[in-house]
Amino acid sequence: MEKSKENRKVRYTKKVLTESLMELLQSQSISAISIKELCARADINRSTFYAHYQDQYALLKEIEADALALLEEMKNRHRFQSGKEAVLGITEEALDLISTNVNWLQVLFNEQGEIKFQQKVFSFIQQEGMLQFKKDEILDDTAKEYYITFALNGSVAVIQQWVKNGMNIPKEQLARMILKLNRLE
Repeated sequence: MEKSKENRKVRYTKKVLTESLMELLQSQSISAISIKELCARADINRSTFYAHYQDQYALLKEIEADALALLEEMKNRHRFQSGKEAVLGITEEALDLISTNVNWLQVLFNEQGEIKFQQKVFSFIQQEGMLQFKKDEILDDTAKEYYITFALNGSVAVIQQWVKNGMNIPKEQLARMILKLNRLE
């Protein structure tokens, strides 16, 4: 019985810390957020924070890891589809997650969000075939590296703009646009 209470307390603490960090990230970068400010917003003691995390970056990494785990689940749901079909499905689901989890995924993809995380998300999708090269296209490794960098950063920027504009177009339309911009459609 005691362990169940402890797990509930831990879950609650992590939940309020996550929500507080996401609120703070709406207006400032992770490097500008202090532990004192985070704990005040979450209404917990600093010692409680440090019982779970080394610093605000460790909390952010855990949130990002949870998001990447959701992507892994998506990938598994689309594993039997063809390349473009799978990429479109995963991209649409990722956009759906961003649109429905306003409190944290939108923040992770806004302009204050960590670009490295955003690139990890698209790198993950890229592994599923998003940045496949046309068979008649012969690119050396250097050219591929530049193309992938452009495609990853461009895709992230498109999603940031979508979030900034209040997700003013349907996710399906945006997913197709991203594929088209990456020359897959």
